[in-house]
Amino acid sequence: MRTTLRASLFVLVVLLLGCADPKPELVQAEAHLTALRSAGLVPKALGDIEVAAVRWIQPQPTRWQRQGRPFWWAGLRSTEGTAGYLAWTDEGRLIDFSVEGLREVASAQAFVISGVPPIQQFPMRQPDGSLVASGCVPTAGASLIAFWSARPGIAAWGRAGEQDLVRRLRGRIRMGVFPDLEGYTDGKMSLAGAFPDELAEALQADADERGVDVDVALSGYDRRLLGAEFSAGRPVLVSCVVLLPRKPELSWGHQVVGVGRAEVAGAHYVGVIDNFFTPRISGSIRWIEEERVGQLVLVRPRR
Repeated sequence: MRTTLRASLFVLVVLLLGCADPKPELVQAEAHLTALRSAGLVPKALGDIEVAAVRWIQPQPTRWQRQGRPFWWAGLRSTEGTAGYLAWTDEGRLIDFSVEGLREVASAQAFVISGVPPIQQFPMRQPDGSLVASGCVPTAGASLIAFWSARPGIAAWGRAGEQDLVRRLRGRIRMGVFPDLEGYTDGKMSLAGAFPDELAEALQADADERGVDVDVALSGYDRRLLGAEFSAGRPVLVSCVVLLPRKPELSWGHQVVGVGRAEVAGAHYVGVIDNFFTPRISGSIRWIEEERVGQLVLVRPRR
């Protein structure tokens, strides 16, 4: 009798759990994933993508960022493995996302320029023997040079390996070096920073020295300007504040290559090649809400 009662209670608990409403944060994550599919931002080649673990993130203050408001973070997965992530506010506003394998898209709601080499930051040896990151500013600039040097008439701008391009630009910019107190890396490598206006000047000087006929300009964020550049097939360097995908409780000021635009559920996003975010599928685009974008560096061939 006791065994029968215990079994009946177990069945009842299972039934009750099965009938329980899904958690609101999971419902919200699924809604965001559905919106991304509608916008053409989920590659069909990945097969079925589903929401994995959902976490409530409490941001940590850093030397550069005040403590922000908490937000939700969800991993995505497919039969192939990790498939990206979603980040959204408690009010449901999507702020940051990436879907593995999304490197090209042309729909009514999104457009991407393909072909920007996804150069990643790498460790460099300082005079004292310690390691420092190559830095997002010159690394993003090198990706842009590599893109343009693959175009007819501009090949002279490249003529170097990817890391050599980074070092070349680095030599033209004042680089600040900061110990990694917050844990952005594994703690063994210092961080490196620079200013976007100096990057614009360095790109122009580098192009002029090699007889490359381009104009480099600095601008504040403008959605129409950015859209016009993308429509003309010109990637744009973007200054922004982003979450660290491997440690989303951390955020920082960052320089990346802007390659696309998207509208999802009425909100606008900028697609970027992030030089400090190594996706499982190289070249996968990261999307950030436009409110997090600041200055733009524009490169335009004169003919």
